[in-house]
Amino acid sequence: MPRPDLSALDWPRLTDRLVLRPLRVEDVEPIHAFRSLPEVVVHLSHDVLSIEEVRERVVTRIARGRSDALEPLLGLAVEEQRTGRVIGDVMLRLEPCHSISRTPTDAWEGTIGYALHPDVHGRGFAAEAAAELLRIGFHDLGLRRITADAYADNVASNRVLHRIGMRLEATIHARSLGKDGTWLDDNIWGVLREEWPG
Repeated sequence: MPRPDLSALDWPRLTDRLVLRPLRVEDVEPIHAFRSLPEVVVHLSHDVLSIEEVRERVVTRIARGRSDALEPLLGLAVEEQRTGRVIGDVMLRLEPCHSISRTPTDAWEGTIGYALHPDVHGRGFAAEAAAELLRIGFHDLGLRRITADAYADNVASNRVLHRIGMRLEATIHARSLGKDGTWLDDNIWGVLREEWPG
């Protein structure tokens, strides 16, 4: 299949309670409101972010969402439909599938990630947004496989990935040094297009 065309996607995407749409520079402040909190970033690959660091992150994700980006990534804001408030951001990173054949594959795969403001945790919004990322990846972009990583002690995120139909494929023991100085186990989740319950 040809390279997935992010510019061909229709926006916004509506779920039962959420609106997903491409990131905009105006999203910097609401995203900073949660990506600057220690309790949010404890399980993320970055530390608390300054407003300037969030701005750089948003601008980079906007650029990677263009059709000619070398490392394509779909960065989306998550709004609560009822209030119109940006309560999180999610991403779907794309890359060609690996091949050890003499004939390279033209299939693509993706990796999802998400972060939401802690005042909306426990309401099922992360699963709702992540399930829509799977729909976009498989239904709209024709991806072959989608994966996600979650540290084993991040019980809530692992629960989300199981709930949306992903399979725990491996646990890599003591893979990453955590922010508290302990080594963390990393759970690798995945689902193939033909396994996707959507």
